[in-house]
Amino acid sequence: MRKFLIPFILIGLSALSCTDLVERPEAEATPENFFVNEKSVEPIIVRAYAPLRQYTWNYWNISEASSDEMQSIFHESYWWIPLDNHVFLPTHELINNFWFESYTAIKECNSALVVLVTIPDRIATKPKFVAEVRALRAFYYYLLLDMFGNVPIITEANNTNPALAQATRREVFEFCERELKAALPTLPETAPTGRVTKGVALALLNKLYLNAEIFSGTARWADCIATADAVIQSGHYSLEPNYYDNFKLNNETSKEAIFLVQFSRTIDLGWPNQNFYMRSLHYNQMPASPWNGFATITEVYDAFNSDDVRRQAIWIGQQYSILQWPKASQTGTPLNDRTGRPLIFTKTLGPQWGPENQGARVVKYEPDLQAPGGQGENDYLIFRYSDVLLAKAEACLRVGRTAEALELVNQVRRRAFPTQSGERKTLTLTDIYNERLFEFYWEGFRRQDMIRFGTFWDAYTNKKDTRAGRNTTILMPIPSAALAQNPNLKQNPGY
Repeated sequence: MRKFLIPFILIGLSALSCTDLVERPEAEATPENFFVNEKSVEPIIVRAYAPLRQYTWNYWNISEASSDEMQSIFHESYWWIPLDNHVFLPTHELINNFWFESYTAIKECNSALVVLVTIPDRIATKPKFVAEVRALRAFYYYLLLDMFGNVPIITEANNTNPALAQATRREVFEFCERELKAALPTLPETAPTGRVTKGVALALLNKLYLNAEIFSGTARWADCIATADAVIQSGHYSLEPNYYDNFKLNNETSKEAIFLVQFSRTIDLGWPNQNFYMRSLHYNQMPASPWNGFATITEVYDAFNSDDVRRQAIWIGQQYSILQWPKASQTGTPLNDRTGRPLIFTKTLGPQWGPENQGARVVKYEPDLQAPGGQGENDYLIFRYSDVLLAKAEACLRVGRTAEALELVNQVRRRAFPTQSGERKTLTLTDIYNERLFEFYWEGFRRQDMIRFGTFWDAYTNKKDTRAGRNTTILMPIPSAALAQNPNLKQNPGY
């Protein structure tokens, strides 16, 4: 399947929907003579996809650093200690950037929809494009719903009113649901890699229903099961026999990928690039000089069964000059850190400004040794088929369909173990919670899962119990800059 690579480009048609009384030259572009086929329409929606790459930086970092899956190796005080310790600040740069970049993405969707309305009806795919952009906009609102809860809903392209009304979290949830349901009948079954399809909309609805009790106050387990069934019965997706085929360099062909963010080693798509292995590896492990930035904690590493192949990409022990993946190399020259000591990654992650080798390193995405600056060729998977299976398993277990839930969990676990040693005979909600850790570590879901299971406020390595602030930290603070711009915004409770 071909990639649909999306750099930022300029589209000079945004004014086509405007009306004025100025006489136009006969040869000037109009919707009627410019949009002649499907290919001529596609550039209109390109800008709406470009902000997806920010998902892999702002949203991902906030979600992971506030969970037990990831901590900064050096616990740098400006960005990471507040997130690690649940001291969420309305002036935090990542939180601020995520808010404003999300609304930039929504503005791009709204602008695209304004232009799409002007496209001649003779282009049969016009309704498909409209549905695609509406569903993509719903995804951006889902991220705001998850992180901030109570946010303005903007559907006009040129809304310059700074005093926008603030919707409740339930209203944002209902908006996302309506938009996705409206788009579903018209969305295509398949599309170029990275584009919105029926499967993407169903997976997003599935994620909304999985978290509906948190998002809206009302559980929607039956709808979670129904949307999962629709994805399963579509026949377009299946589990990859090899877990790591989802994260290899050319992973856009994964049968498990439902929605992904595209990256390229050779095309400059703008910041951020695909740099997940750069975030965790030590400076001396690649010519591109990784950041030695993040690790996971002892509790996460020890939670895995030693036979679980999914733990292979969490590295501890002596590191060597020949870089292999997913399992840490045992060949080549033993590496040293920058002080000359053996580069031996430890399970333990100490307090601020500890040694360079502390912490188990997560190398889930295959390092791209051909990328001189560390910008890998791997695409980033947002929704995978296994996520739908485990969402259905959780919903089934919560409504008493235990046997069905058990089979779904074992379906995911079978590929993770060389023998049937990983199959479960019984199943609890704690088992589901742990399975989601094993399957989706460092995929941006952990904060959401911990909130749903009530563990987000627990104590673990380098973090105290924060349950006293539960009613506050379930949401991030609305950025101070946003409050200053819009007098109708009210800060989330407790901030």
